[in-house]
Amino acid sequence: MHLLKILTAVLLIGSPAQAQAQDVALLLFDAETHRQFAGCLNCNRYDDGSVCNRYGDYGSRYSDTSIWNRYGDFGSRYEDNSPWNRYGEGLIVVDPDGNFYGHFSLNRYSRYGQSRVPLIQSLLQLYEDGVELDEIRDLLCE
Repeated sequence: MHLLKILTAVLLIGSPAQAQAQDVALLLFDAETHRQFAGCLNCNRYDDGSVCNRYGDYGSRYSDTSIWNRYGDFGSRYEDNSPWNRYGEGLIVVDPDGNFYGHFSLNRYSRYGQSRVPLIQSLLQLYEDGVELDEIRDLLCE
């Protein structure tokens, strides 16, 4: 059954090339101040700011600023600025021009609304279905 969820996710997310070929960079910031950068969701995995750069501050599962670190500020299910917290505000999603795309958050009742970007919805659904963060990262980035 777990394999079926992952295959479904690949269809929802598309290929990594499709995820990275979005028209605009999806930049993540803390929901509280909108100043603390949390990475670029769909930038090239070699980009220093990408959540897919496994050696960078935003893509390493060991970095405090990574959404993939289950103990970090943006990856813990207990931190308000983590997308994986059901009750927190999560992260805001903006493009380089400052256009707002909602919150990257499991909280459907967040102050300014959960993002309707299909890529974000797919990532949140995977997490809700019990897929581990490492596997979600691999689906998005590899």
